Amino acid sequence: MFLGEEDIKHAAVSFLKTHYKYRPRSGETKVQLDMRGEGGIVADGMLRFPKEDGGFFTATVEATARETKEEVFYRIQRTLLVWDSVTFSLLCTMVMVVWTHFDGTYALHTDGIHWRVFSMLACLVGSFVFYQLFFRRQFRYHYIYAIEQFKQYHADEQWIAIGEDVFAPDETKYKEELREQCVNNGFGMIIIHPDRTARLLATPAREQLFGVKRKMVDFIKLDDLRSTFRSSGYTKWLAAFNGNLKNWIAPVIGETQRFKRHYYHQQMLSILAISVISGMLYLEWTKRPVVYVDELMHETEMEAKQSELDGEPRTLIIDAPVVPFDKDFDLSDLIESNTVDTSSATAKEGEIILSINGGEDILYYDCERFYRSDADHFLLVYRLSGDLTSAMRDLRQLASRNIDAGAIWEGCFSTAQSYYVFVDQMMSDSLVAASRAQLYEDNFDIELSIKRVEPNFK
Repeated sequence: MFLGEEDIKHAAVSFLKTHYKYRPRSGETKVQLDMRGEGGIVADGMLRFPKEDGGFFTATVEATARETKEEVFYRIQRTLLVWDSVTFSLLCTMVMVVWTHFDGTYALHTDGIHWRVFSMLACLVGSFVFYQLFFRRQFRYHYIYAIEQFKQYHADEQWIAIGEDVFAPDETKYKEELREQCVNNGFGMIIIHPDRTARLLATPAREQLFGVKRKMVDFIKLDDLRSTFRSSGYTKWLAAFNGNLKNWIAPVIGETQRFKRHYYHQQMLSILAISVISGMLYLEWTKRPVVYVDELMHETEMEAKQSELDGEPRTLIIDAPVVPFDKDFDLSDLIESNTVDTSSATAKEGEIILSINGGEDILYYDCERFYRSDADHFLLVYRLSGDLTSAMRDLRQLASRNIDAGAIWEGCFSTAQSYYVFVDQMMSDSLVAASRAQLYEDNFDIELSIKRVEPNFK
């Protein structure tokens, strides 16, 4: 003898009355069948009584017979599984791209676009397959209509009642999955035998197991809802729905897929991951030092343009004297110098002074030579001398150590009147200046400082 759903409902509420017989209360216990709530929520049975603290205790039951077994059989939520797999793989790829961007591995600006794309695709596909293989058996993807409906509303305790014949001998995995989900979610489960006796498989949890608080739903008996509509003059209007009030109240009754989840979180995380990946790739693209071209294609293009391009010139015109390879070359012979008596030199006679060839030649220039370039200059400063006489004495001292040096009047770039005595030449690169300063300090045991100066055009 097989029980129908109505038989299971009555047997289930009878079990609930016995189960809660000794639960403290302050009033009468009410038991009702075929309850409906907003949003198409269905409660096949409900037990309710007032508690001693003034509130109400509510227990609901979902009854399932063999003909409605789809309500308690699980289905794989393939769309949710795919969305989770895609999100997981995109997040893994994002972490890989960020890590390798800062590590320099497989980056566009080091290994080229082909390795970068290959590494991303390998991570994307690998993590997608990994998630599909190892996480598809999680409860999250095993959709059971009765369980999901309980998650839509709050009741103190919720029960699933199934007929003994709902699960055939070869459908044990569905029964075990239902029992495990009831335990994990804190729902009760009973089996109704053909003689209408009940066997307890799992008791409801006393504590709330849900991280998100479920909404309270007001239930109304289906017969009372019918009477309300008929007495209010909506009978003809309901006829437009073929008179089927039950389908209007819960238009998807029998449709056991209606409580499936949305994918907003997965979509937002996927967009975030794609944005970060795109940003990292853009940064790498801007750092590419070389444009990789196809060698054969480039050679073909050059051969096609050969008639349009000018060849290398056979002669080279230079504006400097040719130095014979077999003779010593004296730089001072090429410099137009103005040698004067240093003992009577003044600031006006020498605003820039160079001592070369171990002090044998002293060259004088005015500040105009300094103004020919608007770039900054760097001096390897040996000393700051108060006047030209002191500066010349420092230059002779350096010349005695075979060090080429110079002095520049501060008036060329500021309002001061002292002289900076420096070694070597004025330099335009701070790194070269630092390297030369270290060289002089190591070889001549002198302390130098680097001074950045710029022309004073005022």
